[in-house]
This record gives sequence, structure tokens and C-alpha cells, in this order.
Amino acid sequence: MIIGLITFFLSKALFAEVPDPCKENILAVFRRPTVITSACTVPRGKFTFESGLDFFEYTNKSHGFIFPHTKVRMGLPGRNEFTLFFPNEMTNTKKASGLTASEFTFKHNIFYNEHWNSAVRAMYIPTSGSKIYGTANDGYTLNGVLAYRINSFNASVMLGYSSYSTPAANGGKRYNTFTPDVLIGWEAKKWLQFYAEVYGQTHSGPKQGPAYNMDTGLLFLITKDIEADIEVGHRLTGHLGNFNVYYGAGFGILF
Repeated sequence: MIIGLITFFLSKALFAEVPDPCKENILAVFRRPTVITSACTVPRGKFTFESGLDFFEYTNKSHGFIFPHTKVRMGLPGRNEFTLFFPNEMTNTKKASGLTASEFTFKHNIFYNEHWNSAVRAMYIPTSGSKIYGTANDGYTLNGVLAYRINSFNASVMLGYSSYSTPAANGGKRYNTFTPDVLIGWEAKKWLQFYAEVYGQTHSGPKQGPAYNMDTGLLFLITKDIEADIEVGHRLTGHLGNFNVYYGAGFGILF
């Protein structure tokens, strides 16, 4: 009798109908400016178009732009998502301009309840881009994402393992790294969210040590399906991205 009651209440707690946190808060789906990915996937049969512009002040006292940060995310059956990252144009006052590599990702939303949400994501980076800013060999990343939300506050943690290649101009050398990422967010209004994020790599390049950066910004809804965002990022330690500070802005549209 007691075992039956325990089983009954456990099943109610584990399998009770809980509103999808991704449908309740569309800004949780977008989260465009951050390095961390959302645990949410795009709703089945829908897709997003996201784009932006960043201005960088680099450690070698040069500056430049990275744009258009274009990606398309497509919602698939089974809480799955496919994303295509298009190449970016990079400019630098001390180097020639060029394109970054393309990226493809597949994400699966594993489990969610009233407070928790989780996902896994696999990324493939094909040999692509320019000799200065692209990748000379294929790259791979596998990430796990865990998010927690209570009232108007949320926190996310992402940990990944990556295998990257430097551009051809740097010899196309391969290096492997862990990629930790922590984000804290606050929903000031239903249409406005603030966030602060610290992210990094245990190896920022071949024979290089750890490096960490931070960024902070806000996202706000223009309509129920269109968001805009602004952000600022700063180097903490090491030379991940080889910048001191950057400023960015962009938007996302859900179709």
C-alpha cells in the first residue's frame, strides 16, 4: 500500500503536464547575442532568422567589424532543431578582410519541468572561410546545456568539448579544448530581459592556456515574434578572440 502511494505521487511529480517553458517565453528561444545556446529548441514547423553587427577593439590596438552574424534555426519533430550559421565578414585596420567558417548544429531538448530545462547540441565546422579567418580543417563541438528558472530569474550552464583548427595562414594546426559557459538572466518585464555571461576555453589555441571573456546585454520584444538586442563584451584573461572589448546589436524574427 505504502509503495503504491509512493509510486503514484512520484509519477505525478515526474510526468505531470507542465507548460512548455519555450512557448511561454519566446525570448528564451531567441537569446541571440550570447555565446551560450538556449536549452529551448525552435517550435516544430517554425524557424528563426537572426542577424547582427559587432565592433571590436583588438589587443593589437586595431579595430574592425564582424557581420552579419546570420543564422537560420529550424524546428524539427521531437523537440529537435537544426541551425545553419552563415560565414561572417571580418574587417581589421591592420589586416585584410575575410570570411569566417560556416557552422552546422543539431540540438535536442532532453527534458523540462517547471524549473529545469536541458539540451544537448552537436556542431560541425567544415573547412571553409578565408585563409586568415576561416578554418583549414574540419572542427567539431559537443555541448550539454542545463538551465534553471525561478520567477523572473534564470541561470544556464553549458559545457562542451571541441576540436578546432587554426586558419590556413596560421598553419592549420589542430587543438582540443573544453568550453565552459555560465549565464545569469533577469526578466525585468515580459518584453525585456537582462543577462550577464562568462565563457571561455581551457585552451585558446595550439600550445595556449585558458582564456575567458564576459559579456552583458539586454533583449527586448518589438512584437511577439520579433526581438532586438544590444550587448558589450570584455576580455578577462588570455586571448580568446584577441579583443579587449566589443559592442554589438542585432535582431531575431520567428516565422
